[in-house]
This record gives sequence, C-alpha cells and structure tokens, in this order.
Amino acid sequence: MKFNILITAFPFVNEYKKLRKLFKKHNFNIKVIKTSQYLKEKDLIKVVENIDGILCGDDEINENVLKKANKLKVLSKWGTGIDSIDLETCKKLKIKVFNTPGAFTESVATQALAFILNFNRKILENDNNIKKGIWNKFEGVTLVGKKIGIIGLGNIGLRIAELLLPFKSKIFGNDIKKINNKKLKKLKVNIKSKNYIYKNCDIIIIATDLNTSTRYLINKKTLKLIRKKPLLVNIARGPIINDQALILLLEKKIIAGACLDVFEKEPLPLKSKLRKFKNVIFTSHNAFNTVEEVNKVHFNTYKNLVLGLKK
Repeated sequence: MKFNILITAFPFVNEYKKLRKLFKKHNFNIKVIKTSQYLKEKDLIKVVENIDGILCGDDEINENVLKKANKLKVLSKWGTGIDSIDLETCKKLKIKVFNTPGAFTESVATQALAFILNFNRKILENDNNIKKGIWNKFEGVTLVGKKIGIIGLGNIGLRIAELLLPFKSKIFGNDIKKINNKKLKKLKVNIKSKNYIYKNCDIIIIATDLNTSTRYLINKKTLKLIRKKPLLVNIARGPIINDQALILLLEKKIIAGACLDVFEKEPLPLKSKLRKFKNVIFTSHNAFNTVEEVNKVHFNTYKNLVLGLKK
C-alpha cells in the first residue's frame, strides 16, 4: 500500500534533503511544506485531504482540519508539546498521535541556565559596548543564596533544579502533580504554592506544559502578587504569559527583566511593545535546538510515523 505523507515540522523540513534516505525503503508519497514556524488552519485545510500521515510541528491541527483529513491515520509530532493538536477529536476519529516525551530536556534546561547567567552578569550589554568601542564595567550578581522558583517540575523543571545545585541557590518548585519526595530531597527542591513563588523569589522560571490551567498563568492579577522584583524566564510555552501583563510588569518595573524563548504570538510581531525593553533577552523559540537532541527527535518522529502506519 502506498501512503501519502505530509511533512510540515519546520526543523524536519529544513533538514529533509539529508533525511530523505530514511523514507526511501518505504512506499511513501511525500509532500513537504515549508514554514517559518507552523501552519495555520486555513493553510492545512488546503492540503490534508487524502493524507495518511502527518509529520507535524506546532501546526494548528484542530477539529476542522481533522475532519477535512479524510484518510488520516497518524500524527507524528516533532518534539514534545502536543497542545496544538485537538486530541479529543483525534480520539473520536481513531487517529494515532505520537510525540517524543522528554525530547529536549537537556537543551531547554541549559538554555534556562544560560539566560539567567547572561542576564545576571550582563554579558550581552558588555559585549555590545565593547563592539561599540566602550570599555566600561557592569556589576553583576551571583546565584548564591538567591531564591529561585520553578513552576512546572516535569523533566525540564527538575533538570533545571539539578543544574542549579552547584550555585548554592534556594530552590522552590510548584506542580499540580505529586513529585517523588526522594527526587525532591536529592535536588533540594522545596514545594511551595505559586503565590509563595511570586512573592518570595528572585528568579521565576516557567517550565510547565501549556493547558487549560496554565494558559495566561501570568496575567494582570499576578502583578499584585510579585514582590521582590524578580527575573522572569519562560522556556515553556508563550501563552502561559499574557503579553499585556508582561508589558505592564516591565513598564511598572515590577520585575527586573525577562528572558523569553517563547511568545504569545510567534514570530514576535514587529510592532510588539516587548521589543522596546532593554532588560529583555529574546531567543526565537530555539531552546530545543542542539545538534544531539534534534537528531534524536528527527529519527524518533520518523520512526513513530512508520510504526503508526504499519500497525
């Protein structure tokens, strides 16, 4: 049987010429669509008819798209997060959904630490000034004794806590799931409420999944809870932080600054007010992007697609 395959995951698309040999031994008819980040519903609806399997990224795979995909059997998600897929409709239509759990734990956790060290030691400012011929000194701060709150203690959140151990910080964590006590003790993580983290921490790291309970977790109400002018780091999902609330946090100097790999709208709009703040460090939803883990996910996503179609 010949299967029609749609590939939209932009990291996979960018490397597809190198990865074509993976598909050669299978009777696949491949259609590749290039995108800078993800495909919206209106674009997907045009191409999903008669498609058996999709190797997708953060595409808008909602009920309308799934109902249009009359032959779809498998969705193989490139990466971990599946919040952009309507799982309930997939279940009703008996469409198999695969991902790679824990795919980018090391990459994303080290990005969080890199953000914090860069911000606290003002490395970017120092570098920019030297390139302009300005030889000045920036006073930074260490992490020793700093209170760091991690919201979301999945694989990434716990790995961040582990990486912070040598810095002798005080680590507080929050998760709706119960976390193994031995693991928490080993990593010296104290479980606290989100409100406690907002009120007491010098650094707040968002490492939770995006779901109905975490969408706009940081909102205008949060402004009243934050006390210690913390650094806010988001390496999770953009819509966990409401953009307007973040702008107010920065304008009112309620937070020291922000480090953002993800945004409510991606790519970040050119007219976004967030671009005006000098105390914000951006990366382009790129925390996942290390050679080792990307290659692992390429192969696993391909393998999931094949297994799903062959079963």
